[in-house]
Amino acid sequence: RALYLAGLAQHLSSSSEVGTLRYSCLHGNRLRPVLLLTPPGKDSSFTVRVHACPPPGFFKPNRFHPQRNNVRTEWYTGVQSSSDPPTPHYNSSVLGDLLPRAHLQFLSAVSSQCSAFTDGVALLKVWLHQRQLDQGTGCFSGFLASMLVAYLLTTHRISNNMTAYQLLRNSLNFLASTDLTVNGISLAKDPDSSAPSLAEFHSAFQVVFVDPSGHLNMCSDMTACTYKQLQHEASLSMQFWDEPTVDGFHCLLMTPKPMIRTSDHVFQLCDLVKLQSTCKKQNLLNDLMDLSGNYIQAALPFVLSLLQQGLGQRIHLLTHSLAPDLEWSVESEAPKYKAQPPLSFGLLLKPELASCILEKGPAADNPKAVEFRQLWGSRSELRRFQDGSITEAVLWEGESMCQRRLVPQQIVTYLLQLHADIPEASVRHIGGIDDVVKTGSEVPTTGEEESLVVVQAYDDLSRKLWNLEGLPLSITAVQGAHPALRYTQVFPPRPLKVDYSFFDKEKISRSLIPKEGKPCPAYITPITVICHMEGSGKWPHDRLAIRHIRAAFHIRLAELLKKQHNYTCRACPSHLDVWKEGLAFRIQVAYHREPQVLRESVTPEGLLLVRDNEEAQQLEMATIHKPLLTSTLHGLQQEHSCFGAVCRLAKRWLAAQLFSDDITEDTADLLVASLFLQPAPFTPPGSPQVGFLRFLHLLCSFEWRNNPLIVNLNNELTAADYTEIKNGFMASRESLPVMFIATPKDKKSSMWTKRAPTVQVNHAEALPTSSFILEAQIRSSAFWDVLTKTSPPALFTLKSLLIFLPKMKQ
Repeated sequence: RALYLAGLAQHLSSSSEVGTLRYSCLHGNRLRPVLLLTPPGKDSSFTVRVHACPPPGFFKPNRFHPQRNNVRTEWYTGVQSSSDPPTPHYNSSVLGDLLPRAHLQFLSAVSSQCSAFTDGVALLKVWLHQRQLDQGTGCFSGFLASMLVAYLLTTHRISNNMTAYQLLRNSLNFLASTDLTVNGISLAKDPDSSAPSLAEFHSAFQVVFVDPSGHLNMCSDMTACTYKQLQHEASLSMQFWDEPTVDGFHCLLMTPKPMIRTSDHVFQLCDLVKLQSTCKKQNLLNDLMDLSGNYIQAALPFVLSLLQQGLGQRIHLLTHSLAPDLEWSVESEAPKYKAQPPLSFGLLLKPELASCILEKGPAADNPKAVEFRQLWGSRSELRRFQDGSITEAVLWEGESMCQRRLVPQQIVTYLLQLHADIPEASVRHIGGIDDVVKTGSEVPTTGEEESLVVVQAYDDLSRKLWNLEGLPLSITAVQGAHPALRYTQVFPPRPLKVDYSFFDKEKISRSLIPKEGKPCPAYITPITVICHMEGSGKWPHDRLAIRHIRAAFHIRLAELLKKQHNYTCRACPSHLDVWKEGLAFRIQVAYHREPQVLRESVTPEGLLLVRDNEEAQQLEMATIHKPLLTSTLHGLQQEHSCFGAVCRLAKRWLAAQLFSDDITEDTADLLVASLFLQPAPFTPPGSPQVGFLRFLHLLCSFEWRNNPLIVNLNNELTAADYTEIKNGFMASRESLPVMFIATPKDKKSSMWTKRAPTVQVNHAEALPTSSFILEAQIRSSAFWDVLTKTSPPALFTLKSLLIFLPKMKQ
C-alpha cells in the first residue's frame, strides 16, 4: 500500500492541477497509509484523502482470524521460534483495507431507508468532536458513529421515522447503557462458519463491535479506557439532556471539552522513548510484532491497567490522549514514534477518597497480600490499626491539604518508575498553580487549615454570644459576613501572638503604642460578624436613635464578654472588636427594620414617603445579603472541598490583573459557585487547577450582553424561575448591569454587580482563541514559570487571560 501510494505521489507531483502532496495514516495506524492531495492556490478549502485498497477477493477473510498469525517471529526478530503468536491487530489492519467498499454499500442501503440518517450521524459526529473522541489512534471515528446508528436501525432499536435529534438521543442512551468491553455487538446477520465468535473477539481485543462481514472488529485499536470515557460522556449527556434548567443543545453540541478542562488531574509522559524500556521489562515482544513496532501502543494497555489498579477507588474515570494523525511531506521520511506529542493521562477524581494518604490493603494472612506487596513494592508495610487489625498498608506524604491533593501524583510517578521503568523526571503533572496562594515555610498550606482555624474560633464565639446573660434583648441570629468564614479569603487571617515587650500602653485609651526602634505591628484583618437583636416596640423609629441604641448594645456586649469570658474588647459606635485566640472579630449589631427606617422620610406636609436610597441598600447588603451568601457558600465548601481553593486562585488572578475593583470578592465567589452548581457539560471541579481554568473560560466565553448568569444557590430555583429571570432580563436589558448575576434571593436587579463592573466585559478578541492558546501553553513545561508577571489591562482581553499571577509571599 505504501509503495503504491509512493508511486502515485511521484506521478501526481508533476501535475499542475495538484498543489501539495503529503502522507498521513488512518487514525494513527502506520499500516494504513493515506496520501493527502490539496489543489494549487492559497484558497484551497478541501483535501483529497487517497486510500489504497486491494480489489475484492484479493484475500480470504478467514486468513485474518484474530487467533491466526500473519507476522512471522523469525522475520521480525531474526531469531527462529517454534511457535508464532496470533497477530489480531495486524490482521484487523489488513482486513480494514479489504472491506471499505462493502461497508459503504451497507451504509448506503441503511441510509436510504431513514431520511434523518445523515443528519443524525452528523449530530453524533459533532458530539464526538467536541469531546475529542473522533480523531487519533483508537478513536470512535465518524465511520464508527455511522455504523452504530446503522446497527440501531437494523436491530430495530430505533425507528426509520425518527428525527435526527431522536437518533442522537437514542444513540447516546445506547452508549451509556451498553458496555462493549464485556458484551460486544455485531452487524453480521448470517456470518459464515469461518467467522470468529464474539468470545474469540473478546479474547483478542478490549472493545468489540463487529462489521457486517462478521470478520472485522471495527474497534480493534480502541482501549477499554477510551470506551469507558465514551460511556461516561454519553451518560453525563443524558443527565443534562433531561435537566430543564440546562440548555441541552449548547451544552452537548456547542461546548468543547478538552482534557485539560475535563479531568481533575492531568499527567503527561514526556519522553515517549522510555516506553521501550516498559516493553522490554514487561516482555511485550508479541505486542510489538502485532503493532509493527509501535512501542507506544504496545505499552499503553499495560500502563493503563497499572494506573487503574493503583488508583483504584480514588478515581471515577481514567482517560488518555489519542495519538494524532501525523502528516509529513512526500519528500521526507515518516516521523519517529518519539516525535509524537506527549502522552497525556486524565483522572476524574472521587473527592472524598482522592486525598486519602493511607492505602489500606488485605490482612497479612490473606492470599491477596502477596499481590498487594507486588504492586506497591517497598512502600508496602505491615501496620497495626486501632481496631486491632494487622494489614498491609501504604502511607503517602501529606501533612497539609495542598500536599494531600497531590497523592494521586505520588501514586502515578511511583508505579510508573517501579513497574514501567519510567523515571519521575519523564512524568509531568499539569497543575501546581496553587503555589501562588501558598503560605508557610515548614508545612506549606493553601489556606484550608487557616480558614478552618478561623471558622472554629467563630463557631465558639457564636455559641458564647448566644449564651450571654444580661442583655436587654435576646439575640436572634449570629452570622458571619467575611470571606474567611466561607473558605474563600486568598490569605486567611492567621492567629497572632502579640509580644507586649514591643509596646507601651497608652493610659487613657489603653491602646498599645509601638516603642521607638521596634517594628511596626502586623496588620490584623477583622472578621465581620453580624449579630441580629430581636424586634421590640421599644426600638425607636428615628435613624439616629437606632444608631445610638446599637452603640449601647456594642458597649453592653463588650462588658458581658469581658466579664463572662475575659475577652479583650473595644466598643465603637459602629462595631465591637473582640480579640479571641489571636484573631480579631468585628461584631456589628443589626436591627432588621433599620433599612426600612432609612427609606422613610416625612415631607413638610406631614406625609410619609418611602423611597429607596444608597444608604439603605448598603446596610441591607452588609447585614442581610452578605451573611446569607457567606452561610450558603460555606455549605457549598462542605459539599465540594476544592471550592474555596478555586475561589482563592480566581481572586488572586483578578487582583494580579488589577480587576479587584471591577469584580468584587462576592462577585468572584458567585462566578466560581456557578461552576460547581451548573457544571454542564462537565462534572463539578475536583481540583483547584481545573476549576480555575473553567473560571477563565467562563470569563472569556460567556455572552454577558445576551444572557444572565443564573447561580442556583441551594437549588431553590425551578425551571419556571429560570424562564422568568431570562424573560425579565431581555425585557430590561438596557437598564441592567453589564454583568448580570441572578440568585434565588435576587432575580431581577443583580445587586452583586450593580456598581461594578461599569464597562462591558470585552471578550470579542479573546473569545475565538484565548482558551485554545491558554490550554496549549499549560501543556508546556515552562507555562507556570512564564506567567508570573502582573499586567494591568483595561478590559478582559486575550493578554489578560494569558498572564497569570505573581508569585508573591504574604
